[in-house]
Amino acid sequence: MPPQHGADLNSRAQEQGLRAERLPETIHRDSYTPALLGLLNNVLVWGGSRLWHALHGVGTNEWRIISALGNHPGSTASALCDVLGINKSIASKSVNLLIDRGLIAQLGGKRGARHLYLTDEGVRVHDEILPVALERQRILQSDLSPDEIETLNALLVRMVDNGEALQDYERSLIESSGAGASGTATTRKGAKAAPEG
Repeated sequence: MPPQHGADLNSRAQEQGLRAERLPETIHRDSYTPALLGLLNNVLVWGGSRLWHALHGVGTNEWRIISALGNHPGSTASALCDVLGINKSIASKSVNLLIDRGLIAQLGGKRGARHLYLTDEGVRVHDEILPVALERQRILQSDLSPDEIETLNALLVRMVDNGEALQDYERSLIESSGAGASGTATTRKGAKAAPEG
């Protein structure tokens, strides 16, 4: 936008009682970790979801469950929520989709406590997605040294472990506002990192 045009707009905004000056205290994206993590997560989730749908007809959450079952065969949906840091409704929808597609099967137990396993088709999809997921990671980390990657992952694991404390803080703010707690925890202390795609 040309400076003069911007100045004209700002003048008009001020005439209408709008705030046209930069606020004295703001968040700067490149020094605010949650913003950087959010941007990176958007790149991973949106790109991954588009890619996995095109290649295998599954989304990012379904790939996360397939990947988690590759590491933890026989997990329940509840256990997957803990491992992946996703809420029960998302996990339930993704599990049902994967069952319908014949990529996973469930054995024994009550609803929500059934044990989940990859089928042969699920293993095939896992093995086809895995090298693509690892290549996406390699591209993202291509400007980092092995030591930097190790440090980055260790720091991210420590931040994940602080998720419970963050949720306690958020709950206290909600409760003190009188709005009441809503939703379910999406990250639990000690959650294991799983490929996002």
